[in-house]
Amino acid sequence: MSRRSRRLLFALAASALSLGYAGTNVGTAAPRPSARAITPVTAAKPNVVVILADDLDWADVSTYGRRDAPTPNIDRIAQSGVAFSDGYVAASVCAVSRAALLTGRMPQRFGFTYNINDEGDRGAGLPVDQKTLADRLRPLGYRTAAFGKWHLGAEPQFYPTRRGFDEFFGFLAGETNYVDPATPGIVTTPTKEDKYAIGPRTGNHAMVEGWDARPADDFSRYLTDQITDRAVDFINRVSHAKDRPFFAYVAYNAPHWPLQVPQAYYDRFSHIKDPVRRTYVAMIAAMDDGVGRILDTLEKRGVRNNTLVVFLSDNGCPHRFGFCNPDHPFGAGKFTYLEGGTRVPFMLSWPAGMKTRGLSASPVSSLDIAATVMHAADPAHALPEELEGRDLIATARRPQPDRLLVWGQEPVYAARQGDKKLWLSRDWDQSHLHDLKDDYAENRDLSAGDPASAKRLREAIDRFRTSLPAPLWKLHSTRKVTVNGRETEMVY
Repeated sequence: MSRRSRRLLFALAASALSLGYAGTNVGTAAPRPSARAITPVTAAKPNVVVILADDLDWADVSTYGRRDAPTPNIDRIAQSGVAFSDGYVAASVCAVSRAALLTGRMPQRFGFTYNINDEGDRGAGLPVDQKTLADRLRPLGYRTAAFGKWHLGAEPQFYPTRRGFDEFFGFLAGETNYVDPATPGIVTTPTKEDKYAIGPRTGNHAMVEGWDARPADDFSRYLTDQITDRAVDFINRVSHAKDRPFFAYVAYNAPHWPLQVPQAYYDRFSHIKDPVRRTYVAMIAAMDDGVGRILDTLEKRGVRNNTLVVFLSDNGCPHRFGFCNPDHPFGAGKFTYLEGGTRVPFMLSWPAGMKTRGLSASPVSSLDIAATVMHAADPAHALPEELEGRDLIATARRPQPDRLLVWGQEPVYAARQGDKKLWLSRDWDQSHLHDLKDDYAENRDLSAGDPASAKRLREAIDRFRTSLPAPLWKLHSTRKVTVNGRETEMVY
């Protein structure tokens, strides 16, 4: 085992101890549970809060034992539920990943193959014939709201309130500025690849709200705080209706570029000498405080016990800006299918519906969120056939270590089963087999020594790839990059 792998396992063990866990769950593979396989502890439909970070890497959440970027409020979710050490998203780029989370399907199956470009891609968005989780929950009596980053289409037919959400406050593009840099008490830190100067939010980058997408911009207030405020307000307004559960999708744009944060958070991290890295970590802390405010509100309203809370990131950190964690194999990898692109912080808590499970090494996917919520909300009925995920609560109780997961955007793919992972580039005509148990950094190709595993995973990739329809819009670009010392291919 490499020195880096030993450090990672030590971090996981330290995390288990710091959170009061007895250790990592192990078990045998289990089939996808049927709708009647699990009886929830509570008969009442749970409230649901899904909190999504943007470009937050696995290594910068203290749940997993990292202490240079403490996230005590995100840790609270894990402490009352389960933290998945092997939690994945369905794609290593924002829009595709979000489409998977909200539909419970691999987006490539309906042509949502590539990211949406804020400057183009006319007609790009979540196809209107694909149901979102909000679409599925509203007929069950749920009040639904989305706050923050959308990035699933900016044209009217894709607008959140036409996709199952009763309320929306946020922006439609893939990125936006957090605050006017001239605002007193704001630190704005340039990176080595800043794309443009920070100016007023315009077009799809502007804040809008309501059914009619009316302007809602306050460029003098930090956006992370505004998103939290809207989520807290929604919970306060709707949580009194005991017969009407609610679903809040809280999609922070933190800690996505650009690097902006209130001075008070920047001052917390004076021990970090690099101002770029320091600002990024400070932005995580500001978001973590927002998560704490949401949890506190649920507790004050007396609904935390029967609220299913999920926290995860949409993908890993983009290496090119210089703020990712440089000392960890999962510290960067956005746009790639290395572990740092798709393995993300991922935790779930529902005190009334599941016991505290601790740290689980069972591979899970963001595809599982829709299946988990729908089973919890409507356990008497079978899950819709088109949902591809599994119940996370069942997985936490009975781990499934041999689950097959496949990812990919032509021309780059990956598949994992057990500890073995195959990375494949079709235009490079290369593939690499790795054993994640001993090589988290994916540095050693084991294909020659284990041709059977390489063949099995290649066949899984080929089945997935050849089943897909043509993309609804074109690939933007690919290029060779080096992430944490590993040369790989980026798809954007």
